[in-house]
Amino acid sequence: KNLNKLLIRILLHLQVEFSGDNKIRINNILIGEVWLCTGQSNMEFPVARNPQVKWKTGMLNEAEEMKDADFPEIRLFHVEHQLAPDGEKEDCVGKWVVCNPENLKDFSAVGFVFGRKLYKDLSTPVGLIQSTWGGTHAESWTSMKVMENNPLYVDVLKQYSKEKVSREKDKCKVPATLWNGMIAPILGYTVKGNIWYQGESNSVRYEKYQEVFTNLINSWRKEWNQPDMPFYFVQIAPHYKQPAGIREAQLKTWLSGLENIGMAVVTDAADSTDIHPRNKVAPGERLAAWALAKQYGKKIVYSGPLCKSMKVNGGEVTLDFEFAEGGLQTPGNEPVKGFFIAGNDARFYPADAVIDGSLITLSSTYVSAPVAVRYGYGTFFRVNLFNKAGLPAVPFRTDTFAPDTYYRLFADSEIRRFPEAWQLDHGKRLYFGYAQGVGCCAMLQVWKKTGDKRYFDYVEAWADSLVDDKGEIHLYKKETYNLDYINSGKVLFDLYNETKKEKYKLAIENLIDQLKKQPRTTDGGFWHKKIYPYQMWLDGLYMASPFMARYGAEFNCPEWIDEAVKQFTLCHQHTYDTKTGLYYHAWNEDRSQRWADPETGHSPNFWGRSIGWWFMALVDALEYIPQDHSGYADMIKWTKELAETLSKYQDKNGLWYQVIDQPSRTGNFPEASVTVQCMYAYMKAVNKGYIDSQYRAIAEKAFKGLCNKLLISNSDGTLTLTRCCQVGGLGGKPYRDGSFEYYIGEKMRDNDAKATGPFIMGCIELNY
Repeated sequence: KNLNKLLIRILLHLQVEFSGDNKIRINNILIGEVWLCTGQSNMEFPVARNPQVKWKTGMLNEAEEMKDADFPEIRLFHVEHQLAPDGEKEDCVGKWVVCNPENLKDFSAVGFVFGRKLYKDLSTPVGLIQSTWGGTHAESWTSMKVMENNPLYVDVLKQYSKEKVSREKDKCKVPATLWNGMIAPILGYTVKGNIWYQGESNSVRYEKYQEVFTNLINSWRKEWNQPDMPFYFVQIAPHYKQPAGIREAQLKTWLSGLENIGMAVVTDAADSTDIHPRNKVAPGERLAAWALAKQYGKKIVYSGPLCKSMKVNGGEVTLDFEFAEGGLQTPGNEPVKGFFIAGNDARFYPADAVIDGSLITLSSTYVSAPVAVRYGYGTFFRVNLFNKAGLPAVPFRTDTFAPDTYYRLFADSEIRRFPEAWQLDHGKRLYFGYAQGVGCCAMLQVWKKTGDKRYFDYVEAWADSLVDDKGEIHLYKKETYNLDYINSGKVLFDLYNETKKEKYKLAIENLIDQLKKQPRTTDGGFWHKKIYPYQMWLDGLYMASPFMARYGAEFNCPEWIDEAVKQFTLCHQHTYDTKTGLYYHAWNEDRSQRWADPETGHSPNFWGRSIGWWFMALVDALEYIPQDHSGYADMIKWTKELAETLSKYQDKNGLWYQVIDQPSRTGNFPEASVTVQCMYAYMKAVNKGYIDSQYRAIAEKAFKGLCNKLLISNSDGTLTLTRCCQVGGLGGKPYRDGSFEYYIGEKMRDNDAKATGPFIMGCIELNY
């Protein structure tokens, strides 16, 4: 056997000579196994770090990997980037080189690991042809013959036509341009098969990816005249920007019945914040396992556990897995992570899991009659189920439920975090707090949108425990004349209308009685609180004015609509800045506060959330103000002007800053609550017709920015909204001077109800 291997090596190092008018001699030819290495950036990701390219950070343990890189019988061919939007090219730039540390630096890390594994296990020369381009979708690598008359590709052909793509970095997205320039020229090579790592750029159209990917595979096989050419691919790693749908499309492609295809799972090699995980050994060696088992007859395990059946018995679900020889297991026998079950209501809850060989039994105290299972189904998740060979289980779901909405997902996340509504905003006691009111208003909106009474019951349980039969509110102190209390009163309208419990009406009247006696400025503006004399805050307009307007509309008391409009008018007069079109956080009539400008009474800065409160207050109150009211036109005008102004301060990612007009100042940062408030107010104003429909794009941009920068998908299936300002104000003890340094120095936290509530309501307005 060893002699045969030696003879093969001697024979393979050939010298070929062509005679004629010119003599050509080619030395050091190898005959062996040639594989394509294709796809976008995760296949292009090089072995060594490239300091000139930000995302080329080098594979994990780069130095150690480079030590094991001298392989004279592994040859590398790197097809240079070549765009060809107008048709197929006959040639490309590239050359065969010997695998060594120098030549390997910019070569595909996944390709190298794959080839190294084949070489070591087969003792046969291996050739690797890399043809990759980061940021490209599958259509870039597909022949125009496949796409030109197929309705599946109409949107891509239109969006990325050569004529429409102007940015240089997007020219690689022109359909067929990379097939023409980087695949067609190498069709002459006889190859054993292809490994593919791509899909990130198709995640925005994941519902089409199975068909798009299948067409690509079949067309490549046809062009290579190899109907069963092996095609092994990596399932996209979990990442906060990658929806579950793209991984599911890849799974469906594998299970579709196509011959000679296989999928490598890398759930254990992911990085939630880096779309280019540096662990390239896992995908490379797992792709090699498929090839070694299927093409070269090696008796090895080549796939992680795959669910093949599901049985329900009462409140338990039992799953059976294939590729589970030797039994299912977790590292260190730790509890199984990543399984969720649901009943017919399609609400998924984490499941307890018990392993028995190739079987897993699931249950949850929240689901008495399970009908569906999900494992590793989401954007980013933590899973830990493996087979004895150390290969991770394949993410899957058994249901066909429609994709859930963000507003419902986030509402459910809040309820799971805070099982009782008084706990919203990280509450420590039963309290009629304004932040809990914001969160509960959002829950009532979800109830109205979905008809699911769970959300109503959640709010009612809170209010029922706070309000006694006389309408007295627990821990409410009218004599403090605090406008913040009024905000939670907004939920009482829906509770009264739905339950007809008189105590809720009495509580509403109790709050109205406070407003009747609320201290005022000389011209009639409400003090924000008794402890803040002669001060109007933007926050107070949101807390009280929509409440007054709704009270006036629903109980036929138009004088309260007049009062609401009056408060808006006075606050606009005293806080609006004509130079910027923005509103100062507060105004102090008697200029007694250190934060007050001695001439204008204005506070020093434009705090994002305070302007968000004002914007929300306008659109919420307008819902109850008749169009023929004398103040209606002014409020519409202010809403339109603010919509135009705020669009100028939205950053490139769709977010607004803590101090809204100074985004570039050192220390300032994008903040969640102002962003969600603006998203909500813009979209509600569009839906109500208060502002032009063109502003929907602003709300959508905000939503995308939140998803990309501030929203986290947790491994337990919940969502977290980060970078929320915990509190902001003026005066008090310790004294808050309203300076830039004060605002940027306030504490941030996750899932603050002053942000999560508007996020839920904004998603409802967007229907997301």
